[in-house]
Amino acid sequence: MKFKRKDTEIFSLSFLDCVCCGFGAVLLLFVITASRKADTQLELRAQIDIIIGQMEDEIDKKNLTITNLRRSLTIERKRNQDSIITLTEKNKLKTELDDELSLLLAKLMSLEEALGKLMKDKDDMPTQEEEPPIPIPNEEKRQYLTGFDMLGDHVLFLVEASGGMTYDTQTEAQAHIDDEDDAKREAPKWSRVKKALQWLIGNLKMESQYKIVFFNNEINPLEIRSGLDWFDPSDRDQIEEVLEEIDKVVPGDGANLERAFMMVNDMPIEPDRVILIVDGLPTQADSYDAPSVLEDHDRMNMFRIARKALTTNVPINTLLFPMKGDPAAAVHYWRLSDENGGAMVCPSRTWPDI
Repeated sequence: MKFKRKDTEIFSLSFLDCVCCGFGAVLLLFVITASRKADTQLELRAQIDIIIGQMEDEIDKKNLTITNLRRSLTIERKRNQDSIITLTEKNKLKTELDDELSLLLAKLMSLEEALGKLMKDKDDMPTQEEEPPIPIPNEEKRQYLTGFDMLGDHVLFLVEASGGMTYDTQTEAQAHIDDEDDAKREAPKWSRVKKALQWLIGNLKMESQYKIVFFNNEINPLEIRSGLDWFDPSDRDQIEEVLEEIDKVVPGDGANLERAFMMVNDMPIEPDRVILIVDGLPTQADSYDAPSVLEDHDRMNMFRIARKALTTNVPINTLLFPMKGDPAAAVHYWRLSDENGGAMVCPSRTWPDI
């Protein structure tokens, strides 16, 4: 009897065991590999975070540097703008001074021509037979001031008696600021001022009256024993007393021209002429807040304030004994005198020739 042979099954139990074992091994390998990959990603992320942190720190430092540079650039730009503005103002002031100097030079040329003609004709002028009531310095070489009108009935001599009226330079004046009063009275420039004042008084018309007021930071009218405010140029005794009081004046301190002009406004008897004797622009003014160290523009502002303070319409003749280093003074005083119908003269060192 033949037995029927059984067919072989492909998917036997052994085959399935092998497949399951292989699949399990693959799954185990996948699990192990995935775990290591996660660890690697964490390490990589940590390194990336460190690099990013370092880069952010660098960026913050760069931003701080840029901010500081921008701030410095802003400051420098402002400084440059201030420098440009200051330079523009100085150039404008220089141009103004150049224009004023040109006008002054033109005026001086005209005065020199008039003076030359006057000196040429002076020998033909009549001599004074009577002895004058006041001794005129070196009468034989008498010099006249071109355009200087002293024919008023009431002539006011407004004389600066500041410390700068002692010497021709600010350096010399400062060097002698602590001198004794007698030394200041005999200082070179102040001696010229006193001789000039004597010459001017000696050339007043006999019918007129005159008054002398000295000013520095204060107003000091000249007073004599008789108590008169106005003096007679024909009175010999009175003139001698006036000259003695002039010799007692001690120049010192600053010059407040504003206060002097306000005094002129308040005089009970308005003068016909003002003879202003100065050495330069003022150094003090009640209406100006001056800095501790004065610049040229400060003194020009003080002069403008003084001009506005003078409300009386009176001719002003200015006798300028110039201080070196004050070039604008001549122009400003010339304009002041010209606007008020007067004249401005800078006498030579030998005037009046003694």
